[in-house]
Amino acid sequence: MKVLKLHPLMTISLLQMQIQRLLFCNVAVYIRSSLANAFDTLKEAGFEEEVLIEFPIDETLSLREFEEEVEERFNFSLELCNKDNKPFMNKSQHLFQIAGATDKKEERNYQLDISLDMLMNNNRQSPQQNLW
Repeated sequence: MKVLKLHPLMTISLLQMQIQRLLFCNVAVYIRSSLANAFDTLKEAGFEEEVLIEFPIDETLSLREFEEEVEERFNFSLELCNKDNKPFMNKSQHLFQIAGATDKKEERNYQLDISLDMLMNNNRQSPQQNLW
């Protein structure tokens, strides 16, 4: 199962790298209806949690359902985009369909892993929460 890890100090660019690795697409994040800067944090975008959250991705959801679920749960808006950074036109297609339409080279982004580990280590004082 694919799991999206979210932390209030995570930058938008780190979230974008996670989405690229997990769903094989790009993502645009919005702060109060304006496109977020890559160096803004999720907290600045509206993420209200204080600890690392592991969010399991249900790949049977449509793009629209996934975007709405993230917005409802975490209070920030995102829009999944193709490799050219253009929003997908068919929001009714499922997440597994966009992931299956790309070449899946087993590229490991170690910088992303290190950044997530750093956020997790800074978060050791607080218990980790899982949202199901």
